Amino acid sequence: MGQAFYVTGTGTDIGKTFFSSLFMAKYAKRHEFRYWKPVQTGAPSAGDTEFIRKTTDLPDSYFLKPVYEFSTPASPHYASKQEGIVLDPKHLLNVLTKERKTNTLIEGAGGVFVPLTENYLTIRGIGESNLPVIVIGSTELGTINHTLLTLDALTSRFIPVLGFYLVGQNNPLQADNAETIQRLGGAPCLGITNFPEQKLSPEEFLVFANNHFDTNRNVIDTILNPEDEF
Repeated sequence: MGQAFYVTGTGTDIGKTFFSSLFMAKYAKRHEFRYWKPVQTGAPSAGDTEFIRKTTDLPDSYFLKPVYEFSTPASPHYASKQEGIVLDPKHLLNVLTKERKTNTLIEGAGGVFVPLTENYLTIRGIGESNLPVIVIGSTELGTINHTLLTLDALTSRFIPVLGFYLVGQNNPLQADNAETIQRLGGAPCLGITNFPEQKLSPEEFLVFANNHFDTNRNVIDTILNPEDEF
């Protein structure tokens, strides 16, 4: 029996896919984790699944196909309407539930209040799926506010939060940001990883992930033993 977990962020393009790439590079083969983005918007050839596949050079068996895939680079509620495809939250929830006891990293689309349909928010789906969550925040200025808001939205709805992880450019404020969020947000900081200084090949990215991601094993140990956290 495994443990799926949900990766959300404090906003769009905040670093969820970078975090997911690091996690998959370091732990996919070691712990048989798969990557899954159930709802993907934007061109499939430039989607997050394809990005992670190219970044990590992992075989296709480590990736699940999206349940809904839209070409329009927009919120799912808008993209589905533009393309005439009905996004059924009940169907999505049923598929998510089937994967709950497998080792799967599930990446969300945008932040927790992104609408999947006209009246169904992502955060409702997270809560109904009963998946534990890792929140990805930025190392940049403003992350305290954004991350605390996201953590509060989740915890006030009794959604299990494993912790938060900061990614982004190296910032002299990032250590204090992490400490402040942890102290005020009621969730542990699982780590900080800065962007590499240059584009890396898959082999170089694997080395980078092994050396700079989850160096204290906070992420993987928390995921594999979630009952200890909530």
